Amino acid sequence: MTTSHSDTAPLRLSDSVPETEPDNLLPRFARRAEEVQYQTPRTDERATARLGAPTPRTEPVDDHLAEPIPLRPGISAPRSRGSRWLALHLNGVLGVLLETAALIVALAAVPFAGNRLLLAVLVVLAVVVPHQRRQRLTLSVLDDLPRMATTVAVATLVAVVITAPGTSVGGATAVAGAVLVAMIVGRQLSYVVTRRLRRSVRFQRRTVVIGSGQVAGRLVESMQAYPEHGLAPHALLDDSPMPAIVASHIPVEPLANQLRAYIAVRQIDTVVIAFSAMRESALLTLLRECDRMDCEIFVVPRLFEFVSVSGDMDRLHAIPLVRIRRDVHRSLAWGVKRVVSSLLAALAMVALAPVLATVALAVRLSDPTAPVLFRQIRVTADGRVFECLKFRSMKPASREEADTTWNISQDARIGRLGRFLRATSLDELPQLWNVVKGDMDLVGPRPERPHFVDKFASEIPGYSARHRVPGGLTGWAAVHGLRGDTSLQDRALYDNYYIENWSLWLDVKILLRTVMAVLRRTGG
Repeated sequence: MTTSHSDTAPLRLSDSVPETEPDNLLPRFARRAEEVQYQTPRTDERATARLGAPTPRTEPVDDHLAEPIPLRPGISAPRSRGSRWLALHLNGVLGVLLETAALIVALAAVPFAGNRLLLAVLVVLAVVVPHQRRQRLTLSVLDDLPRMATTVAVATLVAVVITAPGTSVGGATAVAGAVLVAMIVGRQLSYVVTRRLRRSVRFQRRTVVIGSGQVAGRLVESMQAYPEHGLAPHALLDDSPMPAIVASHIPVEPLANQLRAYIAVRQIDTVVIAFSAMRESALLTLLRECDRMDCEIFVVPRLFEFVSVSGDMDRLHAIPLVRIRRDVHRSLAWGVKRVVSSLLAALAMVALAPVLATVALAVRLSDPTAPVLFRQIRVTADGRVFECLKFRSMKPASREEADTTWNISQDARIGRLGRFLRATSLDELPQLWNVVKGDMDLVGPRPERPHFVDKFASEIPGYSARHRVPGGLTGWAAVHGLRGDTSLQDRALYDNYYIENWSLWLDVKILLRTVMAVLRRTGG
């Protein structure tokens, strides 16, 4: 991701490795990149389409950007979905089983007057399950102990209060101590078994490293020297290979802007991004296209020699790794967001029914010849289109004008009623119905018209990445004043920040700030 290391100078293949080199297939791959076509099923062709981009055009594309990735001889046989899932979640499955078993044994031995089964369920849900969702490469109980002790103490004491309110402080402390000992024993046992199983090819993750310099070489060497991490190096991906690796036995293959297709066809489980000559903006686009794929993505941070491992970071031997957050659609909290958005929108429509009726009547009386609702095609997640509803604040001359005119805030046809509706954002209340229907969410990037999506996607870096999630009635960019005739680059930055850092609490913050903006009449 950066070119700050000395091994980032591109290597001329014709001057380096002879064609007969048996252990490195790169020269042959580079020459045949335009001859060998990727045998990709039709479903994978759809998967490689850029999110939010229009339907692919039929005219020829740039060969440099669309250069196919050749198939390497001797590729491992395809794996079943079950075997891939087990390789990815081995530690989590063993952790839940063994820690739960240890917990049940501990609670059976410690004196406790409450419901032991209910106490065990509460502790498992609060302590065991959240931790095991984090699939770590380096397994160490001592690294986990500070956080584990705090979490166990709080969760156990709360569970004791719920299940047996009359328990003394000493009794509750004894239960918490027993639970902590059980968690330590169960986790240590699960780590020992996991490390042993990871040495087997069946339980290792197919891994590729983006980059081919000294750092990439050290990563691959660590994977091979320490198989207990569970990573099986498959290849290095780099369009400009570097001297440190070209002469080694590690296969180097061209990336060719097809990371998504490569992951799908080769069934890659883990991607580690080292240092390469690829521009960071290009690499960022490739990674965002892989958001929803079932693989883990790690990044070697810049100046990693000075970076300390903390929080959700991981390490491969002595190299710290930053785990790229998985796509929000894959989380349970995102499902909660979708359900809550629909329920809140429906409740808001009921509560605001008098306001909706009053505004509708005022719009009708302002111009009985025009419709009350203004309907406009907008683009939401994955490039889908829907009919967005608004109260009419003016009467456009034609449908084409409505679809292609960027800003109408200074249009003379907007009357006093229209300006009031736009300033208070009351004109957007009908979009609550769009939220109920599932076209939008309460919070998300503001959806735009297809004409401007096509235009901005080719001009604004990161604009298409906004369409990874559904559009929203309000959003992180909107509450920061980025609406109307404001910077599109800043909007894309704020919207993508929202997607990368999404949480239910962030949605709550945005909704509260939206209410304040409406009360201050700073709408649009």
